[in-house]
Amino acid sequence: MCRWVAYAGPEIYLEDLIFHQEHSIVQQSLAANQSAWVTNGDGFGVAWYTRRTTPGLFKDILPAWNDNNLRSLAAHIQTQLFFAHVRATTGTAVSRTNCHPFTWKNWTFMHNGKVGNWQNCRKDVEDLIDHVHYPHREGTTDSEALFLVALSKGLMHNPIHAMAQTLADVSRIMDKHHADEPLRISCALTNGQDIWAFRHSSDDQSPSMYFGTPHTRASAPATNPITTIASEPSDGDASHWFKVDERHGVHWTPQGLEDFQFSV
Repeated sequence: MCRWVAYAGPEIYLEDLIFHQEHSIVQQSLAANQSAWVTNGDGFGVAWYTRRTTPGLFKDILPAWNDNNLRSLAAHIQTQLFFAHVRATTGTAVSRTNCHPFTWKNWTFMHNGKVGNWQNCRKDVEDLIDHVHYPHREGTTDSEALFLVALSKGLMHNPIHAMAQTLADVSRIMDKHHADEPLRISCALTNGQDIWAFRHSSDDQSPSMYFGTPHTRASAPATNPITTIASEPSDGDASHWFKVDERHGVHWTPQGLEDFQFSV
């Protein structure tokens, strides 16, 4: 599967989390601790927010540990909110259009997991994408399709409801095609201000997800002590990492973080 990290808080350099951690996202691309796929070398991506409305986006098919452009950009870009993702494909092609994160206007989405028997279900899932968002379908992944379906179901107005409706419809499609592989979701999305993250599966084995407060070089204090949501902790200090339970989600705002139960 994949590994990802979402940060929101005082301004930091991208490298503070992408590289300068005991178990950074780049280190996880080589040796993930809590994933069936130890190596996540099928591409990477970073989306970051500045004063502009839409996020910056850099993606490539090189392994994250072997891209000097990523290392250089991460050393110079400062931001208060960013998403980073390293990919291990579950069957779709290794291409830039299939790398996460995916963006639409001010929204960003990234995912770890899979829609079971995707090739059988793909056409019916893509039919759930409305005419406004379908022209933005660039790749072939189930992840991008989930994002566009959720946008079609009102993600911009009610992210939790839209994601629940999306996964309910996808589950029905999987049942229709007698899928013998599970639906597994660990994903995060943001409008550039708040972050919502979801953990769900059809077999109670959704990919891991945590929130916490890793040490960075931020010079300003955080209004919300929780700054990071991630597939797995980026350091060995268990005292500041908390696991998100199966079929639960979290909503991050500058004022705090709320845990919610996520039913489909």
